[in-house]
Order: sequence, then structure tokens, then C-alpha cells
Amino acid sequence: MNLQLYLRLATQSLKEFLTYRVTSFLVVVFGFMFTIIELISVGIYYQYDYSIKGISYNDYITIILSLSSVIYTYLFLFIAAHESLSDDIMKGNLDYTLIRPLNSFLYYSLRQLDFPSLINLIVYLPLTIFYLMKYNFSFIEWVLMLILYIFGVLLLFSINQIVVEMSFWKDNLSAIKGIPEDIVDSAKRPARFFPRSIRIILTNFLPILAVSNGAILVKQSKFMDIISLILMSLIFALISYWLWNKGLKHYFSAN
Repeated sequence: MNLQLYLRLATQSLKEFLTYRVTSFLVVVFGFMFTIIELISVGIYYQYDYSIKGISYNDYITIILSLSSVIYTYLFLFIAAHESLSDDIMKGNLDYTLIRPLNSFLYYSLRQLDFPSLINLIVYLPLTIFYLMKYNFSFIEWVLMLILYIFGVLLLFSINQIVVEMSFWKDNLSAIKGIPEDIVDSAKRPARFFPRSIRIILTNFLPILAVSNGAILVKQSKFMDIISLILMSLIFALISYWLWNKGLKHYFSAN
């Protein structure tokens, strides 16, 4: 998978986006609507209180925007490929690509871009940075926030990739496919709002709360939670790559 091939695939995705403009427009609008509803809800929560369980209004808004930026980065880079990969596996459409001299894992992960999500990202990312600036981070803390952002995207990619790869062994994945979305939805709240046992799981073992609550973790110097996100993201990525290779062997034997 080289840069020239990736740019060619990106150009193809852009043409599809321009072809289905009305559908793409609706996707963008609904994406904004859901986030606006969440932000309005937070405003209602803090109508009479400046702080809830030690979490300020600015903290809560930053949690929602930080997670939205990570989600839409994942959606832009990977969701289109993931949506088509499951069908390609079940219909036996991988054969042509697998005989070509390229890394099939990277090709099927990066072959499509979702440009409607890019429009959402262009809005959410500057807004996230604006709210993060209110924390008066040092240079090192900004670097940590960038690391959390990158590994947050990697974590979402890896979890969804693992779920899609289950198609090598199971035909109907409708129930399993909803698991990553449920996990992400749970991270739209401050970590302190969760019971201690659940908070430990969602911060250290399935560290989605470390993604959304990154600004608070950095400001409170909770470096072990940041390290947990990095390690678990890498572990999930390695598992997804291992499952891909195992799945390909099963795919070949089935054919």
C-alpha cells in the first residue's frame, strides 16, 4: 500500500461523495444535530450548578467535543472501508485483491474515505482545540493531548476492525456490530460519573474513557491512565492484525 495508490483511492472516494451529494449532506446534518442535542443537554445540567461531582461545564463540553473529534477522524479514515469489508468477506469478493502484491490488511483498512465525516471533523476539531486552550496546557501537555488523540483513533479502528473480522467465521453480525457503538456512547460522560469498577475497566482495560476524558487526565497528571490507553490501543491493533491473518487462512480453506 503506497502513497500513490492511497491517493488514487482517496480520489475515487471523493468522486463518490460528489455523486451522492444529497445523501452526504443529510449525513453531515444529522451528525451535527446529534452533537448539538448533547451540548444543549449539558447546558440544562449546569443551569443551576457550576460544578457536578467536580466536573465543570467546560470539562463536560470538552469531553463531548474531544470524543466527537476522535470519532469523526475514525469515520473519515476507516468507516467506509469497514462497512464494505464485512460484505466482501461473506460474498467472497476478496480474491482479486489478495493475489496482488500489497498488504491486504492495510488495503482493506484504508481503501475508502468518508468525506461527509471530514466536514464534521473540520468543525469539531477547531472547537475542541478552542475548549482545550481554556486549560492553559504546557507544551508537554499539548503533546500528551495529541498522543491521546492519535491512540484514541487507533483504539476505535482496532475495536471495529476486530468486530468486522468476525465475518470470517460468522454470517450474521448484527448484534456484535452494535458493541463498539455502545462502548463509544458510554464515553460521552465524565469518568467520575461511573461506579469505580466500571471506571477502572473503561479507563485501563477498554480505555474509551481515557479518550474522552483526556484533558482532565492530563491536567491531573494521571499518566498511568494515558499509558494504559497507549498500551491497550497497541494490543487491540495487534489482535486485529493477527485475526486478519487467521481469517484469511479460514477464507482460503472455505473457498
